[in-house]
Amino acid sequence: MKQRKYVWAVLIVAVMAALLGVYLSNRPKPMKGSKAITIEVLGKDEEKAKTYTGRTDAEYLSEAMDDFSAVGFTYEASKGDFGLFVTTVDGVTADSEDSAYWAIYVNGEYGMYGVDQQPVSDGDTFRFAYETY
Repeated sequence: MKQRKYVWAVLIVAVMAALLGVYLSNRPKPMKGSKAITIEVLGKDEEKAKTYTGRTDAEYLSEAMDDFSAVGFTYEASKGDFGLFVTTVDGVTADSEDSAYWAIYVNGEYGMYGVDQQPVSDGDTFRFAYETY
């Protein structure tokens, strides 16, 4: 009976190590050096769209967002269990009572990572869109 528990424990550890290895080998990797990127903001009324273009050495989107403050892009975010949660973009706060949030799109695709985990590559376009669920 004790031997069975030992075998199960070893199997569980092996599976967890394999999953960690798969994650580490497949996670997005940031690009070093200067990159040309675009940040688009599509607000609640859609007619208030703004586009910011420029260059950054940032490896992750949150760092690029800080860099773009020099050209007028503003945001507020709160730190949560899953990283930074963007609450306000260009002075517009997502109204949680209306189930609104700031969605992040990367090159036209719905973002799979938060702003502090989203790698930045040369030519990327990031869109912040005010959405409800």
